[in-house]
Amino acid sequence: MNRKQRLRRKRLKKKLNKLTPYLVGVGFVLTLFFTQFFQLFYLNQRNANDEHRQQEPILSSIFDFSTAGDIIDVVFNLQEYFKAVMTSLDLNQLYSFINDGFAFINMKSPSQNATAAIPSAEGYRYTYKSKAAEAVPDQASETGATTYTENPLVYIFNSHDGELYEDGAVNDSLGRPLSVVDLSYMVAQALQGKNINALVESRSVAEYVSKNSWNYASSYKASRVYLEDTASQHETLKYFIDFHRDSVSYANSAITIDGKPYAKIMFVLGTDNDRHEENHQIIKELDAKLNEKYPGLSRGIRPNGGAGYNGVYNQDFATTMLLIEVGGEYNTYEEVYNSAQAVADVLADYVTGN
Repeated sequence: MNRKQRLRRKRLKKKLNKLTPYLVGVGFVLTLFFTQFFQLFYLNQRNANDEHRQQEPILSSIFDFSTAGDIIDVVFNLQEYFKAVMTSLDLNQLYSFINDGFAFINMKSPSQNATAAIPSAEGYRYTYKSKAAEAVPDQASETGATTYTENPLVYIFNSHDGELYEDGAVNDSLGRPLSVVDLSYMVAQALQGKNINALVESRSVAEYVSKNSWNYASSYKASRVYLEDTASQHETLKYFIDFHRDSVSYANSAITIDGKPYAKIMFVLGTDNDRHEENHQIIKELDAKLNEKYPGLSRGIRPNGGAGYNGVYNQDFATTMLLIEVGGEYNTYEEVYNSAQAVADVLADYVTGN
C-alpha cells in the first residue's frame, strides 16, 4: 500500500469517526420505532385472532389496502404514529428514556403474564388522587359546571373534546361542526330514556390544557381533574366513559345494519395500569353484547401500551372506566346518532344486568 492510499484511508477513517455518533443515533431511533411498531401489530393481531370476531384488522388505521387511495392514509397515519412515539420519550432524563424506550422489547402479550381477574361487587370503586392532577395549578374554567341529573350512575366526558365529525364541516341542523361532545349528549339522552341517569361534562378539557400551557398529550391529565372532581361530588357514580372518534378512512368507519347507517365502534384498553385485566373483562362483555345485537358494528378491542402510547387513559381510576371510539372524522350526523343509540342500548343491558 503506497503513501497516497494510506492517506486516503486515514481521511476516510476520520470522516467515519465523525459520522459514527449520528449513525448510531439514527439507528437507535429507527430500531425504537420499528420494534414498537411491530409489537403493536403483534398484540393487536393476536387479540383479533383470539376474539374471532374481527372482520378487519384492528390496525386498520395503519394497514388498510382495501383501495388504492388508502395508501395515502397509510403514509399519513405512519407519520402520526412516528410523531407520537418520539414526542412521548423524555430525552432529558436518561433513566426515563431507557425504561420507556426499551420497555417494549418484551414481545409477550400482557395477557400472557397475568391471570384474568373478575371484579368484585365493590371492585369498581375509584381511587384518589392522581399525582399528575395533584401536582398542577388548577386553571379549570369556573363558568362551566357539570350538567347532571339526580343520583347519576354514568359520567360521560371527552378528553379530546375538539374531535369533529363530517370532516369538520358545519352541520346544517346544528349550525356548527358536529363533535364528540354532541355524541356524549346523544348517549346520555338515550340512557335517560332507559331510566339510567347520566352526567355529561360541560367544562372544556381543551380550555384547561390551554390555560395550563400543556401540550395535547396532557389532555388525559386535564380530564382526570374533572373526573376526580365529579366523582367526589356524586357517590352514586359507577360507570365512567371517555368518548373519542378515530382517524380511519370512511370505508372503515361506516356500516349499514338492517338498512340503517352507523359509525363503527371500537373499545380501547390501556395495558399500562395495574387494573387493566379487570378493565378488559368488562370491555369484553360489552363488545360481545354489541356484536350480538349489532353484528359488524364493533371494530373490536384495541390494547394500547408501551412506548409511544398513553397506556393508561385514566382506566386506573376505576375498573368501569371505558374509552370508546365512535366512528371517524368523515361520519355523518345520522351515523353518529344511530351508533350513540346502539352504545346506550348495550350499556343499559350491561348496567341492568349488573
